[in-house]
Formats: sequence, C-alpha cells, structure tokens
Amino acid sequence: MIYHAEKKEASLTVQNKDKKEEFLIQTWVEDAGGNKKTSFIVTPPLFRLDPLKDNILRIVNIGGVLPQDRESVYWLNVKAIPSHSDNADTANVLQIAVRTRLKLFYRPQGLTGTPEDNAPLLSFKQSGNQLVVTNPGSYNLSFDHVALDKKPLEKTGMVPAKGTLTLTLPANTARAAQVEYSLINDFGASSQSYSHVVQ
Repeated sequence: MIYHAEKKEASLTVQNKDKKEEFLIQTWVEDAGGNKKTSFIVTPPLFRLDPLKDNILRIVNIGGVLPQDRESVYWLNVKAIPSHSDNADTANVLQIAVRTRLKLFYRPQGLTGTPEDNAPLLSFKQSGNQLVVTNPGSYNLSFDHVALDKKPLEKTGMVPAKGTLTLTLPANTARAAQVEYSLINDFGASSQSYSHVVQ
C-alpha cells in the first residue's frame, strides 16, 4: 500500500464476506520494530463489521519527521476478532482472531523515477551461504522471485531504500554467476524479469 506524501490520506476497504458472522476489527500502524507510536493513525481504530458489509479504513499522517530522500516502510495491521455466542452450536468451537499485515510505504514528493526504474540499480554479492543485496535507490523494492543460476530461492523479502538485505542461501550453495529476479510493483503484480552478474 502506497501513501503518497501529497495526499491527505490513503484508504483501504475491509470486507466481511461471511453471511452470518460479525467481527470486531482492530487496526493500527507500526514501524519495522513493532513500535505502534508512528507518524500514522488509522480511522476507525476499532469497529464492528456486520455480515456482508464493508468499511473504509483511512490512514492519516499526523505529522512526524520522515526522510524526504527515500521511501519509509511501516506495517498496517488489521485484526479480525470473531463474535462470541453462548448458544449450544458454539459450545465446543475454537475461535481464532486473524491479523493481516500489509506493508505501508510512505512515498515523499520529489523522488525521481519509479520503483521499476530503480530495479537495475541493485547489486548482488555472494559470501558463503549469504547473498547481500544492496539498493542505492530511493524506493523500497520487494522481491517476487529470486533465482541464482536458475535455482529459485525459497525466501526472499524486501530490500530497503538506500539499504541492504541479506538472504540466507541453502547450505553448500555453489558460487553463483548470475541472479535473476522480479519485483512486486505498486499494484501487487510481478514486474518484468531482471538479470545481474553476482559479485
């Protein structure tokens, strides 16, 4: 989810597709360290969502100091807590609250290009069973697929803007010559495939 700095808010629709069950929905934003005291609030923070209904969440920047030369990443949390009933049909039922976490990228004004324009700037360096990815660009880049010499990696992740990501490779991984990768774009789809020589 992208929060453009020039906009007053970002929004997301939450739907209850269940025909009978209602849910209590709790929402909040936290930083990468799990700190809930961030520059963003979600409204409403707590509400009931009836069967076959929806509600719009609004994420608002309440005015913190954020870097203007790169994207910042946060987590939008949406927890759905099922309603409790005392009738006999639910006497022996385990009810589980489900929390969904979505990346929330704060994108300041003035960044040049697009995330896809930054994709070729990545560099990859293999050291033993680790692959270090360096991103000198201003955009956070989330991998959809990474393969070393045509062998896909099971776990990938996101390389932060002006930062690094260390991927752990399977034990006894041979020295790779080439890496191929694709990214998740702003719409949640896979980008084109890119290829680099591994350093």
